[in-house]
Amino acid sequence: MPRHTEIAHLSSQYLDSINDAFIGSGSSTGTGAQPYPGQLGAFMELTEAQAAAMSTTPATQTLHCGIYQYVQFTGTQTSTNVANQIYVWKTRASYIVTSDVATTGAASLGEIAGISLNAVTKGNYGWIQIGGVANIKFKSSLTAATPAIGDLVIADQSATTSGAFADDPTQSGNLTYTIAKAVLGVATVAAPIASTVSLVELWPRFWNE
Repeated sequence: MPRHTEIAHLSSQYLDSINDAFIGSGSSTGTGAQPYPGQLGAFMELTEAQAAAMSTTPATQTLHCGIYQYVQFTGTQTSTNVANQIYVWKTRASYIVTSDVATTGAASLGEIAGISLNAVTKGNYGWIQIGGVANIKFKSSLTAATPAIGDLVIADQSATTSGAFADDPTQSGNLTYTIAKAVLGVATVAAPIASTVSLVELWPRFWNE
């Protein structure tokens, strides 16, 4: 079963500012050991009110109701870690994620882990969102001519070493296997805008043990 918890050691009251050098903390136990090793991979489910209270708004963004997971951001990726970007699993069993989608091509889109909340330092630990309503940045040129609320949203099929962002595909087209494995969810609240962070209701595929 997933390691679901409502109790976690947070180095900050704001999830979107957590950037831990050690699991659950900015420092080790004093002997160099991880202070809270059992927290890696844990889930936390938040209501809308709880998520808002744990957001650094208006400095960065407002988080929304959903499921969040504590992971490690790999220290060996090419792309720079940024907020609201799509991350895939580098090592699922060890809860390590990367935004280097292009290094393994379209195949890695079938291994989507979730959405980053902030620019975590490479090698450090932080939270990603894996369910609920998430803030996701869209690519610079959307495929759909007239994006709308309720549109299917997918990971960009032409992601580069600068990381993966969302796309609003042509809604009248046929669903291919390549598109299916890149599905994130549906646009909600407002229509997606190119090069802008918009809200997406994530589909349940992101419940990662």
